[in-house]
Amino acid sequence: MKECGLLDGQEEISAFLKGAGKKKLYKWIAAGMPVRVEGGRWLAHKENIDEWVKHYTRTIEKGGK
Repeated sequence: MKECGLLDGQEEISAFLKGAGKKKLYKWIAAGMPVRVEGGRWLAHKENIDEWVKHYTRTIEKGGK
């Protein structure tokens, strides 16, 4: 993970999310997790993922999808 908060690659994103597997990552991306995949390269920002996880878990707690 870079000092600026950029996560470069599926491995860094997975590690940031406590070892989430590829299947789980694709599910979360389909649900709106802010990850950009271009030409096989995965990019994300830690703060954006943190905010998305907060919203995603809040939605689940309220009975959403």
